[in-house]
Amino acid sequence: MCQLSTRRSANFLNLPCQCNKAVCIADTPLIVALRAHRRKCVKLLIKAGADLKGLGSADPIIVAITEGLTDCLKCLLNAGADPNVIDDFGRLPIEVAASHNSREDVEILFPVTSRIPSVRDWSIDGIMAYVKSKEKDDPILKMNPANMKIEGNKAYKRKDYITAARLYTMAEGDYPENVTLISNRSVCWLNMGEGDKALRDAQICRALRRDWPKACFREGAAQILLKDYEKACDAFLDGLKLDPGNSEIENAYSSPSIEVLVWKDKIH
Repeated sequence: MCQLSTRRSANFLNLPCQCNKAVCIADTPLIVALRAHRRKCVKLLIKAGADLKGLGSADPIIVAITEGLTDCLKCLLNAGADPNVIDDFGRLPIEVAASHNSREDVEILFPVTSRIPSVRDWSIDGIMAYVKSKEKDDPILKMNPANMKIEGNKAYKRKDYITAARLYTMAEGDYPENVTLISNRSVCWLNMGEGDKALRDAQICRALRRDWPKACFREGAAQILLKDYEKACDAFLDGLKLDPGNSEIENAYSSPSIEVLVWKDKIH
């Protein structure tokens, strides 16, 4: 939609429910517009009443910060977006902004952010220093990106799922089209009981690689965790259409159980 002219976009948004219709499977139009840096589309979507929380765990405020869209961040906050949402790894938007060295974003978020107890100097400079101090002591940030997937697999095997998910996320930054990283992260969320995040990543895998049965299996497992058994069966059936002899998917479809799926599932 964001490739349309502004006038055509405005006409499109007059149609019922269009501003929150999911596109690219995993994202809302607002998230897609932010990632595409389509500022006019972002403003039109907000004006049309787009869901400021997005779908799943992707939050428009977090996306605006990571994409460097300070003007869109202001629009989102003015429209009532929550400045105290938490990203996948427990960080507030103001911490994400400091991590990205965006002092302007930190200044914008500071008056509307709930105080972080562990930050002794609750000031703009204090927050910037706090985040940088944490990052200085973070061994993950010192790793070679080429080794992050291997280290993520090691963390997964020792059941340190949050570290594994973070490593896969960091590695994804250098290899954004690597569906294996996203798929592995989906399994991490599954093991942590984070159904929405597991589903989001599974659906991203399906969008990036439509001929991959494993992505269908991932989505089915996430839907079972979310107790949407009908959609789980649909996902498993989609996988069987791609690979009729896949015993893993056949077994899941015959007797779906989240405990069995988590136990049997493997990372790559």
